[in-house]
Amino acid sequence: MSDPIPTPSSSPRAAPPRRRWLAGVALAAAFVAGGVTLPVVVASAQDAAMGSMMSGHGRDHAAMHAMVMAHVSKMLDEVGASADQKSKIEAILHDGFKPMMTLHGDMAETHRALHDLLIAPTIDRRALEQLRAAEIAKLDQASRGMTQSLADAAEVLRPDQRAKLASLIAARHGPS
Repeated sequence: MSDPIPTPSSSPRAAPPRRRWLAGVALAAAFVAGGVTLPVVVASAQDAAMGSMMSGHGRDHAAMHAMVMAHVSKMLDEVGASADQKSKIEAILHDGFKPMMTLHGDMAETHRALHDLLIAPTIDRRALEQLRAAEIAKLDQASRGMTQSLADAAEVLRPDQRAKLASLIAARHGPS
């Protein structure tokens, strides 16, 4: 019979109480620092992304809408859309963008409400869930309207124009 292989002790040596306390404080500090800095980093990244997307147009909804509509107009020119088609499509998309712009405008109030819930002495998980569900419902409704507008706009174009538009989009943004 063979002798058992010696193994290290199954119970790790306990750290001295002072070291455990310091480790706990360091871990708590890391969580707090992460919780405080992560939203700032995310907000900065979003701000930078919006800033580059807007590229000199100012940070208002009208400027963003104008930039998007200029891009749409250019694409419609490239597919040979008539002035009548362009006018119809621009009107459809203008109406379709309204709910999305409203959502974007309401975002500051949503962030304030979320912030208030998260800094309260007691975290109200039910209120957080209600806020989340309400925001998702608003986004879903706006998204449905935007999808309907896109379909309506696409129907204004002839099939050959839609095919050309799809190839232009794929060339610029990769296949969908």
